[in-house]
Amino acid sequence: MTANQLHSGDIAVIFGFKSEIKSKERLVEMGLLPGTIIRIIKQAPFSGAIEIKVRDYYLSLRPEDIGNITVQTQE
Repeated sequence: MTANQLHSGDIAVIFGFKSEIKSKERLVEMGLLPGTIIRIIKQAPFSGAIEIKVRDYYLSLRPEDIGNITVQTQE
């Protein structure tokens, strides 16, 4: 499952990234590493940015970037 399939309030663990994405390096530099827990906070209207909480800070990512992150949901 990819992170853009999650809804507000959902919590998941980053599993990895889709292969051959250009933004992988940038996402890793922002702290989005495999094994990291993320929580979806909200999505801007009209398919805008998606706000997530990673560790103790918030990030807003473009839908095409968050769609490249594969996750496992917390049950």
